[in-house]
Amino acid sequence: MQPKYPHVFSPITIRGKTYKNRLIAAPTMFAHSIFTIPPMKENVYRMVEKRARGGFAAVSTGEHPINAEEGTALFYEHPIDFTRTEGPDFEAIKEYADRIKKQGALCYFEFCHEGAQAEHNPPYSPWGPDGYVREDGVEVKALDLPMMEKICKDFYNISHYAKACGFDGILLHGGHGFIIQQFVSPWTNHRADEFGGSMANRARFPKMILDACRRGIGEDGIIEFRFSAEDGVPGGMTIDDTVEFGKEIDGLVDIIHISNGLKWAGNQTKTFSSFLEPHGLNVEYAARVKAAVTKSKVAVIGGFNSPELCEEVLAAGKADFIELGRQCFADPDFPNKALNGQEDQIRRCVRCFQCYPGFCEHPTDIPLFEKLGPEEAGKIYSPFAMGRCAINPDSGFGWYPETMPEPQGSRKVLIVGGGPGGLQCAITCAQRGHKAVLVEKAGCLGGTMNFTDTDGDKVDLRNFKNLLIREAGQCGADLRLNTQVTRELLDEVKPDVIIIAVGGYPAVPPIPGIDGAMDALSVYQSMDKVGHKVVLVGGGLVGCEVGLHLASSGRDVTVVELQAMMAPETFGYYRNALLTAMDARGIHQVLGARCLGFEKDGVKIEKEGQESFIPADTCVFSMGMKPHADVVEKLRALAGDIPVKLVGDCLQVGKMGDAVRGGYMAAMEIV
Repeated sequence: MQPKYPHVFSPITIRGKTYKNRLIAAPTMFAHSIFTIPPMKENVYRMVEKRARGGFAAVSTGEHPINAEEGTALFYEHPIDFTRTEGPDFEAIKEYADRIKKQGALCYFEFCHEGAQAEHNPPYSPWGPDGYVREDGVEVKALDLPMMEKICKDFYNISHYAKACGFDGILLHGGHGFIIQQFVSPWTNHRADEFGGSMANRARFPKMILDACRRGIGEDGIIEFRFSAEDGVPGGMTIDDTVEFGKEIDGLVDIIHISNGLKWAGNQTKTFSSFLEPHGLNVEYAARVKAAVTKSKVAVIGGFNSPELCEEVLAAGKADFIELGRQCFADPDFPNKALNGQEDQIRRCVRCFQCYPGFCEHPTDIPLFEKLGPEEAGKIYSPFAMGRCAINPDSGFGWYPETMPEPQGSRKVLIVGGGPGGLQCAITCAQRGHKAVLVEKAGCLGGTMNFTDTDGDKVDLRNFKNLLIREAGQCGADLRLNTQVTRELLDEVKPDVIIIAVGGYPAVPPIPGIDGAMDALSVYQSMDKVGHKVVLVGGGLVGCEVGLHLASSGRDVTVVELQAMMAPETFGYYRNALLTAMDARGIHQVLGARCLGFEKDGVKIEKEGQESFIPADTCVFSMGMKPHADVVEKLRALAGDIPVKLVGDCLQVGKMGDAVRGGYMAAMEIV
């Protein structure tokens, strides 16, 4: 029987190696992390292994610098001799290939040279097309021919090393502002010799590198070449440049993999797409390249999270392969589920950046370490915080499910609350053989996440909420709506364990007139009551997102925040995208201002010792959430001797991913 997505599951053979479908698991974690952070070693291996087992045609390691000298990279603390194809380092890299191939996928080793943007590693200096002094004061040396030949030799060595390890091919990362892109881009290449000026000249050194890689990997090895469609900065490389460069390298590489932007300006240059950007945002760029080349195949990455879109792009002939990055954390079984008609069971990436926080780039950002202090900032940017998916609780470095105790029998579990934590708990309980009864006092499941039903920016999160409801309904759990926990219910159910997941409620501080204002979450169900001019007090994450929703509906929105920055509890790429969208939608922002009181026609504030009044048709407040502590205490009293566990906001106010993880762990701990 023909698969539902025939173009996605159409095999193709390149250099004698068959891709069983058109889905490639893109790199998501440094390959050298197995050396830099030994406790992560097994998790990083499992990361690629899961993707191969999940049905991807090819799986790539993360990037690895080609040397520890002028081309070193972030976190690279364990240099490898790529001329030595034996020993512990060789075996450690080889294990990537072994594990991927054992699960039936082709395997790539990814590597790069960051050129002028490489980490400074005294006594070595970074090398680039031009000589200059970087903003951080580091001198970049202009490449001459001997230096180019040295780099080419390093590319040859690492390619040959990959072949010796058993990799089917290599993923040469030349994009995101790395050395090849630096030569192609007129923004970074101002040379007047044979390596600058025309595209033929700017492509000369990149072609030397590709030749070295071909000699290293051999004629039977695949070369996939990652490159950005554009720099994304004024005066930078455009898609027209990339198309011309594609013609120069057509046939020198097997697959041209189209990404975008610059590593150090990820949000600003659309290197990583946020929830506010379209899925498949690089497709039209890839289509331009595909139309220009005749020998190389074209792959595209950028916000893909559905087999439907993958099929649409392939069927239209805009690309030959689809690359999935963060989606692989959300659901490494994406291909198998799509092939088996289980696409409604795919956990589709919500692009929240939990797995990869990224850097703080917005102009208003205070460096995170100053904002939070080294200890708290270190928790966010710890490698162990990366790789954990908000919607896939079976993820994260340092997490090994087999270390959890096996259930000693089937337990009766009463789950109180039908939000994300309670729903995930019911699903995991069923998977572990327990009998779950979930009670929800409201007439629908979803809890706080039901705001996504009306928020146009949160379609992916809405889909995840609906998936949880669907899976909870299909897993065999007993779901009871419009139900409160009473003594009679406990006597009927006779639970062995009670999981309390009753969430929290909006905090209402004692500010004059606040009773006449709307709390932010109620806005979604009451848009007909919201006037044109809105003042929203509280510029935390919820306040900013509600402000975006109001602005997208045509309201004139002003957000007032006590602290010196909006959304101070979030960070990195998510915050960058959020604030950029607030600017784009014309939201007025008043920082460092205290709300003195709400009135019928506006809000009185104090800023820098001066009082003022902001007129409004509607006043809204977003002052955080508080746990339903009173509800928890009543349930504890009813439970008596029955063991009780708390999940989500009723334990500690957090984000959606915290509740999902909490529900999962509560179920995993039941024996």
